[in-house]
Amino acid sequence: MCSKSGWSVLMTRSNPVPAKLKAVPPSQVERLSFLEARLFFIGVLRRADVAKRFSVASIQASRDLALYKELAPGNLAYDFQAKTYLPAEKFRLMFSHTPEQVMYWLQSGLGDGLPHPQGLPTATVQSLSLPKLGELAVVTRAIYRRQVLEVRYVSLSSGNTRRQIVPHALVDNGLRWHVRAYDRDNARFSDFVITRLSKALVTDASEAAHHERAAADEQWNRTVELKLVPHPKLKHKSAVEADYGMRSGALRVKCRAAVAGYALRPVGGRLFARPPVKRG
Repeated sequence: MCSKSGWSVLMTRSNPVPAKLKAVPPSQVERLSFLEARLFFIGVLRRADVAKRFSVASIQASRDLALYKELAPGNLAYDFQAKTYLPAEKFRLMFSHTPEQVMYWLQSGLGDGLPHPQGLPTATVQSLSLPKLGELAVVTRAIYRRQVLEVRYVSLSSGNTRRQIVPHALVDNGLRWHVRAYDRDNARFSDFVITRLSKALVTDASEAAHHERAAADEQWNRTVELKLVPHPKLKHKSAVEADYGMRSGALRVKCRAAVAGYALRPVGGRLFARPPVKRG
C-alpha cells in the first residue's frame, strides 16, 4: 500500500468523496486528499511535493493547489520566506480519514516509499502473525467467487485436521487475521486463523448451500452495542479513559456479534469491567 496507487486505496477510495468534489476527476481528488493530509499532519507543503509524489508537471500541481484554495479558502497560509504552504489557524479538514488510516499512512511513509516521513520518526512492532500470500489468495478468491474450500487446519484443541469450509469474510482482530466461514464438519459458522490454514483447495463438489452462506450467519449479521467501563480495581481509571477516549467514564462500541469477543480482549488484561451487551 506504499505504491503510487496505495494513497488512493488508503485515503480516498475507502472514504466518501466530499460533495463539492463529485465533478472532479478521481486522479485529482487523490492529489487533493494527499496535499491536505500532508499539510495537516506534517505541517508543511510545497508544490514540488505534489508534483514529485504523483509524477505530474509543476503546472498541474499548481492547478491542484489553486483548486484546493478555492474549495477550502481558510486552510492555506503561505510562508513567503520559506516558499511553503502552512496550515492556517482555522484549518478544517475537507476529507474524512480514520485514525487507523492516518497512522498507517504515517508509518508507511506517506506513500513516498520512505520508511517514515522525513522529520517525523515512527516505530512499529513487527506483526508476529502474517498469513502467507499464497494461502491468503486462495481464501480471498473463494470468498469473492463463493466457493467451497477443503483445507488442512491445525487448532489447539483438535490438532491437524482436514475440513471443508465455506468462507465469506475476513476478520482482523488486531493481532492476526481470521476467515469467517461455515464449517461443514461442525455444521456451524466459525472463525479460522488464516496462518493455521494450509493446502487449501477449491472443491469440485456441489456449490455452497443457502444455510452455508453469509446471509445465514446470524452472529455476523447481528449488531451488538458494548458499553465498556474501566475495571473497578484499577487505581488510576483516568488512564484507561484517556486511552480509549471515554466520555463520562464509558465507551460505547457497536460491532458485529461475531467479532464482539475480539473487542473485549482487554477484559483479560483487567482493563475493562465485563460490559452488558445490547443487541441491535
